[in-house]
Amino acid sequence: MLLTKAEAAARKVLHESGLDDLATLRTANLRRLILSRGAYYEEIELEGKDGRIVSFEGQSIISISSAILDKGKKRFTAAHELGHFELHKGLVVNADTPYELCNWYQVGNHEKEANEFAAELLMPFNLFADECKNQKFKPALIDHLSNTFVVSRTSSILKFVKAGNHPVCVICTKDNKIKWWKMSAKMESAEHELVPGWMWYVPRFTSNLPPPPDSVVGQLFKKTSRYQDSERFQEIEKSTWFLAKPDDDPKMFEFCHYAPSYNFALSVVWED
Repeated sequence: MLLTKAEAAARKVLHESGLDDLATLRTANLRRLILSRGAYYEEIELEGKDGRIVSFEGQSIISISSAILDKGKKRFTAAHELGHFELHKGLVVNADTPYELCNWYQVGNHEKEANEFAAELLMPFNLFADECKNQKFKPALIDHLSNTFVVSRTSSILKFVKAGNHPVCVICTKDNKIKWWKMSAKMESAEHELVPGWMWYVPRFTSNLPPPPDSVVGQLFKKTSRYQDSERFQEIEKSTWFLAKPDDDPKMFEFCHYAPSYNFALSVVWED
């Protein structure tokens, strides 16, 4: 797999820290890892922010919001700030809101790199691909990946776009407006075989407009009471999200992961 600069930096940290297998990785103490890399770690009240790094005269303090209760989210936030420390030495102060941490493909280059670093640090490609091996996308697989790597559903879904072995399209919607989408390109499996992607599909949706009304996420934002988890996985028509030809198989599936505290949703669309 061709690594980005951020992913290569994460691999270097993993190698130097002895985190070479899944057992040691999933139990790794991020506080100790950050201290071993030369930064100070603390958990404090950070109003409106999930994480922050402050650097002055060669010293750096990584602060994580004490309000974060989910262990997977806290680990990803810490890994994200460590990414800033490893990659962006010139930053004096950088604070990350839930928006930057959720919007991988719409934020600036520094934030994208920190997200890529965190994803590779906590979910190395080869280990992640092994867990996905011979498995099609389904919500239960995302739950398995989240539990296995001790990360959030959001980060598992976004890693799956690159490292999973079943092509998908992920669409981000916030406040009932589509913010970005990402389709699987040709992906490399754990056996270094190329898995076909989805780049030939033509979207029927546009950024900064509401999602299709007949999509799962479109229905979710219409409702005053949100879907239960079991209702967020539904069969849909291909024409809901993409231009369809008469001879196309019309059947697709959509799973919507919704974060009510941010009014933010990730829709995963795939063929069986």
